[in-house]
Amino acid sequence: MNIQFDHVVHYVQDPLEAMTAFQLMGFHPVKGGSHDTWGTYNTLCYFKNLSYIEWIGISKLDVIKEGSHPFSRHIYEDYQLGEGFSQIAFRTNSIIETMKELSQKGIKTLGPFPGSRKQSDGTLLEWSMLFIEQKDPMPFFIEWGEDDSNREDNLISKGIFIPDNKAITYIYYSVSNPGIVANLWADLFNGTVQNSVLPGTQQNAMKVHLGSIDVFFSDEHQPRGEGPYLVGIEPGEGKVKSLHGGKYRV
Repeated sequence: MNIQFDHVVHYVQDPLEAMTAFQLMGFHPVKGGSHDTWGTYNTLCYFKNLSYIEWIGISKLDVIKEGSHPFSRHIYEDYQLGEGFSQIAFRTNSIIETMKELSQKGIKTLGPFPGSRKQSDGTLLEWSMLFIEQKDPMPFFIEWGEDDSNREDNLISKGIFIPDNKAITYIYYSVSNPGIVANLWADLFNGTVQNSVLPGTQQNAMKVHLGSIDVFFSDEHQPRGEGPYLVGIEPGEGKVKSLHGGKYRV
């Protein structure tokens, strides 16, 4: 499966407040735009390999509460749980091929669904999304309307992305059965799995290596239940910063 880590979704009450907090830590976050059909809006921070953090908030609760889209349903669940990391996305050059590969492995998917948002300059950004119907925490998939090279050039030209050596290199997930979930991710997404520990700790975990990202699964209890709870950004000082229900090691 030809996929690359794309972004982590962090549900917050105020994306602008989260953006300001990251600015104070020395990063270059920017305003995103609005998803009118979902009733949400976002701010963003890009890193190496075109990966990014998306802080997403609700602009119209009545719209998202009644939304039929899997993404809006997930964000409404986040709203009920409170602030924190929601899910992660991998990008693909062919969402149809990704859907076929998952189907061949016996996995039921939802989509593809079209997505779009108004950017701060008034232009419309479009993409396609694919979701996995599974009780265990799973990523979703996104196919952008242009190739990575053109996307990067456009982001740089607009001042949205200022290239440097910082990258999102790992993410922690809390799950009830780390071994089972880690092996499932490795099998579905052509990753490699091994016994490990959470970086900077002595906590045992299962690590799945997926291209530019390592996903660590442990049974460490988290207030929001199963799902992502820490994002590692390197190089950095290795300090853990708590921000709107999530943790960042920077």
